[in-house]
Amino acid sequence: MKHSVLLSLVLAGGAATGALAGNTEPATIEPVIAAPVAPAAPVTGNWEGGYVGGQLGYGFGEFDVTPPNTFDTDGVIGGFHVGYLWDFGDWVVGPELQYDWSDLSFNSGGNSGSFDGIARLKVRGGRDLGDGLLYASAGVAYTNFDGVSGVTNIDFDDPGYVVGVGYDYKVSEDWVVGGEYQYHKFDDFGAAGNDVDFGTVHLRASYKF
Repeated sequence: MKHSVLLSLVLAGGAATGALAGNTEPATIEPVIAAPVAPAAPVTGNWEGGYVGGQLGYGFGEFDVTPPNTFDTDGVIGGFHVGYLWDFGDWVVGPELQYDWSDLSFNSGGNSGSFDGIARLKVRGGRDLGDGLLYASAGVAYTNFDGVSGVTNIDFDDPGYVVGVGYDYKVSEDWVVGGEYQYHKFDDFGAAGNDVDFGTVHLRASYKF
């Protein structure tokens, strides 16, 4: 009996080995195909619409007077702005009206005065960075000057031009904060040969509607 059982086990093992030896075809490996990667969506935000706000900053520059005389002027400035932006996806553009009350003043050798206000009508255009807007601006500026030269009262007001750069950031869907630098130039201010140029630096806050 023991011999019969042993013989049966040997025959069964041989049959299994033969079956394995006969199956020489390698297993099929299915190729792994990676899913296509969609292109990244452009980083843009919604800047379109009207806005109104205020700004506060500092101004500094020179008043060159004929006969040759140069007066340095500086002081605090602040005011309001209102504008509109059109959003074209990657780019944003629109007009802005901005006004500052100012005290850009000087007092030297019997001559004194101050630039009491600065109005600007400009176009802003820049790159839509999502929650950020990097922009440049250009337009016309208008300022008035009240002063004294010796015993003579002086009152000038004339147009010029303004160019600038700035950055705005949306802290919410309705509120925007930012910073801006602008350069102003007034040729033949009040009289031929009088030239004024000054820069301004602002911190801004705007409400979008």
